[in-house]
Amino acid sequence: MKGMFKILTFFYIIFPLVVVPYMAARAGNWFYLFGIVCYYLGVVLMAVKQKIIFMIPFIFCCWFWYTYGFGLHDYVFFLFICMSAGALFYQLAENAESFAKRTLPENKETQEYDLKIEEMNEKVEQYKKTHPAIKITPEIMDVIRNEVFFK
Repeated sequence: MKGMFKILTFFYIIFPLVVVPYMAARAGNWFYLFGIVCYYLGVVLMAVKQKIIFMIPFIFCCWFWYTYGFGLHDYVFFLFICMSAGALFYQLAENAESFAKRTLPENKETQEYDLKIEEMNEKVEQYKKTHPAIKITPEIMDVIRNEVFFK
């Protein structure tokens, strides 16, 4: 899961450097390259936890669309989409990282516990080899578990 965070981080860093020039070339308008700056502006606004400042471009875009009309090929629409995509991809990567940290804790206690479980399993296998005729009962497992965990 931690690899997913690295992939998403790489994706949101490289995405505008690939997609925005392609869109600019396809539209035949190199002013669309300002979308890269807007994309990273959206990333920075999300990174510094200034989501309220993100509302300023949104309000400006709403005013512009109300005043001049909405158009899919306007610079304002394209730049706003770039900024929103930057914010969205950054937030997605952040959520993946926090989810991984919350669900996959890699701290000292869990590593120690895993090592003790492995040691307990080895002792059970040793016991089976030394006493092949005896069935392992819960009492025997308790003795082995206590020996491993509370020594």
